[in-house]
Amino acid sequence: LEMDFVLIFDVPTELGNVKRQAHRLLVRSGAKQIQRSVWKSKELSDLIDIAKFVKKSGGEAKILEERFVF
Repeated sequence: LEMDFVLIFDVPTELGNVKRQAHRLLVRSGAKQIQRSVWKSKELSDLIDIAKFVKKSGGEAKILEERFVF
């Protein structure tokens, strides 16, 4: 069973360059945007790298396994 993962991140407004860089990295990795700062991908390692970048740069990031209940 192939699992999808979801990255949710938040970057303070004054760090717009970090948000733009995260967006570019996500697009380059092939992730699909669900909402503004919510992205979905099968590539967990890519999402972990991007989440580490966001956190190191002053933002917050979480990665979840996508699982629909209803």
